[in-house]
Amino acid sequence: MNGRDQPRRSWWLWQVPALVWVVLLILFGASLGSAYLPLGVGNLALNLFIAAIMIVVLVTFLMDLREAAALLHVVAGAGLLWLLLMFALTFSDYLSRYY
Repeated sequence: MNGRDQPRRSWWLWQVPALVWVVLLILFGASLGSAYLPLGVGNLALNLFIAAIMIVVLVTFLMDLREAAALLHVVAGAGLLWLLLMFALTFSDYLSRYY
C-alpha cells in the first residue's frame, strides 16, 4: 500500500456512508410522500419499488458486496432465495384460508 491510497481510503470510510445515508433519507421521504398520494393499488407497487431500491443501495454500498468474494455472492443469493421462498409460502397459506 502506498501513500496515495490513504486519502481515497479515508474518503471512502466517511463520505460514502454519509452519502448512502442521505440517499436513504431521500428514498424514505419519497416513500412517506407517496403514502399521501391517492394512487390506489399503484401506491403499493411504488412503495415496493422504493423499498427494493433501498435494499440495493444497502447491499451494494454498506455491505460491500460489490468487492466481496464469489462465495459471499452465493451466500447472499441463497439468503435472498430463502426469503422469497418464505414469502411465497406465507402468501400461499394466506390465500388458502377461507374467510
